[in-house]
Amino acid sequence: MLRPLALLLLTLTPASAQDPAWPPAVISVIDQARSDCDGDFSVAPEAVTQRDLNGDTAQDWIVDASGFACSSSYGIYCGTEGCMVDTLIDGIRGSFLLHEWDTVTEGGVTYLTAPNALGGTARFLWTGTQWELQ
Repeated sequence: MLRPLALLLLTLTPASAQDPAWPPAVISVIDQARSDCDGDFSVAPEAVTQRDLNGDTAQDWIVDASGFACSSSYGIYCGTEGCMVDTLIDGIRGSFLLHEWDTVTEGGVTYLTAPNALGGTARFLWTGTQWELQ
């Protein structure tokens, strides 16, 4: 019983916006979300992840607002349309409103994927400056 409670407390512990592993662009996204909160703001560990999104073998950043919480406003970061998901690739920010996401690499090309309204999967390709629906 204590282990799940300790894990829950770690998840709810406010993350430092000055995490040394996060580049300034990631900190900026988090600080922007923090400024929308009038209460205690926290970032779950899974809110900030890295994946190679453009196929250059370098790890890019993904900030998923579903991992943000504000004590004074439930649901401030997510709604019926989904949660804001920001990608940071070579210093360029791309944004989506998604319920869930993943990545897939086929033939050396990496796509960001998300369920679509028809029950299928939408695939997005990074062009170097923006995401394009494929």
